[in-house]
Amino acid sequence: MVIELPKFVLVFFRIVAVLWLVPVFPSRSISIPFKVGFSMVVAFLLVNIVPATKPFGTDPYVLALLIAKEVMIGFVIGFVIRLMVAAVQAAGEIISLQSGFAFARVVDPGFGQQTTVLDQFYYLLAMMIFFAMDAHHMLIAALVRSFQELPLGTASFSEGTLGYLVANTGKVFALGLRIGAPVIVVLLLVEVSLGLLSRLIPQMNIFVEGLPLKVFITLTLIALSLGFVAPAIADLFRTMNSEMGRLMRLLG
Repeated sequence: MVIELPKFVLVFFRIVAVLWLVPVFPSRSISIPFKVGFSMVVAFLLVNIVPATKPFGTDPYVLALLIAKEVMIGFVIGFVIRLMVAAVQAAGEIISLQSGFAFARVVDPGFGQQTTVLDQFYYLLAMMIFFAMDAHHMLIAALVRSFQELPLGTASFSEGTLGYLVANTGKVFALGLRIGAPVIVVLLLVEVSLGLLSRLIPQMNIFVEGLPLKVFITLTLIALSLGFVAPAIADLFRTMNSEMGRLMRLLG
């Protein structure tokens, strides 16, 4: 089996750019050598099914420009998938701000940034659903589809692509509200009730008395709403194929 080196390099850089942003792989607990090695294995498995294109030649400047284009394509694909997980984390962040969990921020060693307990909980829940519904296989299928619909060196970036990314980024907060709606709405009612109570009984320290109540209600509601939240997250991941199809048409 003969593999053209320029073709393999371009396939590898598109794959490594996608995998660098998709869920799980951005974690610091996964070493860079493993990420690169895994991307090389996937590139080796896919290089022969990538449609043949015109010879790329040996000009290093042309090859560098093509690599930059493939990296940008990979980042765009990975970014769209990453936004789906960001929407789930946004739900945890909003609930944390309402319930008081935001006061207790911890450093996530996996990503090296401050996060809340609920943010991490929703992220881990999303990851379990991601693998349980074989979304990782959908990701590989999206990679194969990208090479079929966007042959190496042929994709182009337009104003429509930028508008699509901006619109999807703007949807993160709305999706987070929808996923966390059962808890967010009840906590809003609790806040209103505590506000009215503070007006009726000014001597009561609402902050001290209300914080444990909100924590208890939050944990109870999260447990009771999992039957709604889990299908909502699964439906979000099921849109991966349609979102990838729309993105391919914009890049093509």
